Amino acid sequence: MKVGAAAAGVAAFPAMASAQTTGGMFDLTIEAVDSEMIDGVFVFSLMFFDRSEEGRPILEVTEGEVVTINVTNLDTRPHGFGIPGIPAASVASIPPGGKATVRFTAPIAGSYLYIDPTLAPLNRILGLYGAFIVHPALGTTASGSPTPLSRATHTPAITALFDALGNSERFPGNKWVPHDVERDKVWVFSQVDPLIAERVDAGEAVPPASVVPSFVPRYFMINGLSGYDAAPHKVDATTDWSKGAGRIMPHGRQGQPTVIRNMNAGLCSHSPHIHGNHVFKLTESLPSGAISVATSIYELDSWPLPPLSRQDLLLPFERPRDAPVWPPKDEPFPMRYVMHCHTEMSQTAAGGNYPQGLVTHWEMTASL
Repeated sequence: MKVGAAAAGVAAFPAMASAQTTGGMFDLTIEAVDSEMIDGVFVFSLMFFDRSEEGRPILEVTEGEVVTINVTNLDTRPHGFGIPGIPAASVASIPPGGKATVRFTAPIAGSYLYIDPTLAPLNRILGLYGAFIVHPALGTTASGSPTPLSRATHTPAITALFDALGNSERFPGNKWVPHDVERDKVWVFSQVDPLIAERVDAGEAVPPASVVPSFVPRYFMINGLSGYDAAPHKVDATTDWSKGAGRIMPHGRQGQPTVIRNMNAGLCSHSPHIHGNHVFKLTESLPSGAISVATSIYELDSWPLPPLSRQDLLLPFERPRDAPVWPPKDEPFPMRYVMHCHTEMSQTAAGGNYPQGLVTHWEMTASL
């Protein structure tokens, strides 16, 4: 069991951070921890860790790269490993104390989830999930505009949108910048049912078929964080944008477009809603787990996100439509806008604390 700052034998929720890799190789462990919720309650969880001991590391690779993931099971129960949409990245069962390896070629660029698919959905809702990001080997449009998607998958709509960034009356400013954690955010949504977790911790063999009918979530999270914890509240030169709340909160001036990678690792359907700007949907996952690139792009005020679905979005960082005077004269920068979920129960924690659930904000620091 991890030992964190909270107390010996228990752990505050470890920050979700990008894993450091050499040659596409990752070493993960599966471990049991007690995770601290937003209200100070500790709940039994299962997590993937990497060498840095960051919980649920964000694994990032490049399209076409040979990827090796070694998984060691340090729990007392059997587990597995899989990435929906990448059939070769799958291990059916890893016994307690055992180790398994998956090796595959990174597919087309996009956002994927790695999970423990055994006893589905039990082990996933206990916390065994994380983000697997594939960056394009060649992601620019024919005109040279950077995108987060493989050029071979570009549709006319994708090309038109990214070519317009920094090059049109509506989107003045900059192109999207790849390999920059300030311009590339990850939102992995999840939920926690403490009663199911308590039963597993006590040694009960919870039947997988009973999980959905009995699931009563009391905590709703982005990257393992809820409410006030899900955004930095003092931004300065020391802010780490690569992990924790820094990888969640979009931050920049007008004309600095940002990709937001949405994934739902839980059992609840969500409907994220963002204030200040509309977003543009770039991709979504198919039932097979494969990625579908948008052929038509619409402005979205909110977007449905069912369990295990994934969507990549673009937040344009354009002048807010409701700003009658620009730059603003009465409101100082940074201007902050909330992101919350229209699935209303997800805005609470522990059955009623509002707004300590699935909520964060983004901030615009300056005009052009």
